[in-house]
Parts: sequence; structure tokens; C-alpha cells
Amino acid sequence: MTDSQNKIELKNPVIAAILAFLIPGAGHFYQGRTFKAAIYCFCILSTFFCGMALGDWKTVYYQSQPGKRTLGYFAQVGVGLPAIPALVQTSRYNKLVSPSNLARNDVDSNYFESHPYRMEMPLEAPFKGTLLDRGDDGKNISGELEGYIKLKTVPSDFGTAITGTFEGTLDNKPISPLNLSDPVGIGLPLGGDKERALECAVVREVNGRETDTGHIEGSIPRPFLNWFEMPLSNRELDDINKKLGKRYEFAVVFTWIAGLLNLLVIWDAFEGPAYGRGDEEEATPQKKPVADPKP
Repeated sequence: MTDSQNKIELKNPVIAAILAFLIPGAGHFYQGRTFKAAIYCFCILSTFFCGMALGDWKTVYYQSQPGKRTLGYFAQVGVGLPAIPALVQTSRYNKLVSPSNLARNDVDSNYFESHPYRMEMPLEAPFKGTLLDRGDDGKNISGELEGYIKLKTVPSDFGTAITGTFEGTLDNKPISPLNLSDPVGIGLPLGGDKERALECAVVREVNGRETDTGHIEGSIPRPFLNWFEMPLSNRELDDINKKLGKRYEFAVVFTWIAGLLNLLVIWDAFEGPAYGRGDEEEATPQKKPVADPKP
């Protein structure tokens, strides 16, 4: 086999490097180096997604607010497309929690992480949580709720109020619909948790008038795009560390390793292998000196 047949064709090295950054192994596939492409793609992406899964899918995010910058993200982003959504998510998150936006929603920017955020109504979503209520006859009713919640705004003497219903089960047994009303608290629409906190009052007719007799507290699901690679609040970060402990730190390190390894892959796609490209000059064999014949 000739040298020209052995030689690795790198094609356009810039395009190869860009492809290798976007998807590990894609640059090598572009160059026809399919075995390396498969090895790099499998090893790096499996390491990256293993880290994400170990960390409950909360290991990759970027925060750009003063005092809350996640420098480790610059190692993770080396893996390319799987980590790039974090940049879009932090832009959405920062816009949501900007002082001007929070002011329009009657939320103080100093406590938005721990206080409910009133979103625009109407709201319809699955709900899981707990009920604590004294009922129509004053007897306490409590247990685990699971069902569907509906909330909407209605005119009131003080502008608008929120009202709604819950339909579902209490401790896995069907119950009559619960009437809901203010005060209502809803967590931020964007956040690192898959679930969004929700609480509101339960109202019943007592002695001919509607009375606040208890409350429900639980969560509704966030859409995928509202939590995936979204910045974590201080509370969310504390919760995930309490839940996973050292496992969360290992998960983060896995994603760092994947991103840093892909930097080597990008360089290999751009520059080619250090040896074995097929264009090396063959060493000229040296002739052994011929011994003088004996006299």
C-alpha cells in the first residue's frame, strides 16, 4: 500500500474543529476517521450525560450575576451543543428576575427566591401536595392531595383576586372539589427544579358566608424548557446538595471531565494525530559496513 493511500486527509481543519466542538466526534466523522469519531462520541457524551443524570439533571448551568458566577461552566461548555442551552437559559432567567420585571409582578428582588411569584392567570396544571383544613363542621381534614388545579383572576373590591378549584383525590380517595382563593403563592416560572411551588387558601361556606378554612401546599410541574440547564437559586442549590450530598460533586466533576476531554478532540480534528498520519518520511536504511577481507 502506498503512502498516498495511508495518508489521513484532514480536509478543512477549521470546519473539522467546529464540528468537533459542536458534537464530540463529528469533526473526525467529517474527515472520514469513523473509528475515532465513534469512540470520542460515545466516551465523551456518555461521561457528560452520566454526570447530568447522577446530579438529577442539575449539574450544568451558568449564572452571570455578580457573586454567583459558575466558572466551572467554562469546562462543561467544551462538550459543545449539549451544554450551550445553559447560555440561553441564563439570559431568560436574568430577564425574569430583573428588578423592573419583578416590580411589575409585585415581587421584591431581594426575596424572590423564598417568596411566591404571582404569574399571569389563568392556570391549569396537575397538582401534588398536602391539605390542611378544618372542614365545614370544624373537624380537621388533612392528607396527601393529587389531582388537577385550576386558577383564574376575577374582579374584586381591591382590583383583582384569584379563585379556582382543585379536583382529585385525598389519600388516594376521591373528594369533592375544593374551592380555592387568595392568598395564592406560585413559585417563579423559571427555575432549576422540575416542580414549581404552589400554595393557596381553601374556602368553604360557613354560616352563609365564604370563609378561609385552611390551605393546600404543594407543586405543579414546570415545562422541560423552563427547568433544563436553568440557573439554580440558593435554595435549589442547597436542596440538591442535601438530597445528593457528595454524589452531586462527583456528578459535576464528570461533566467537567467530558468538556475538557473534548478540547483534546477538537485539537486532534484541527491538527491531526501527532504521529501515524501516513506522510512521515521513511528513514533511509543504512548499509552495514563491509568488513575488510583478511589478508
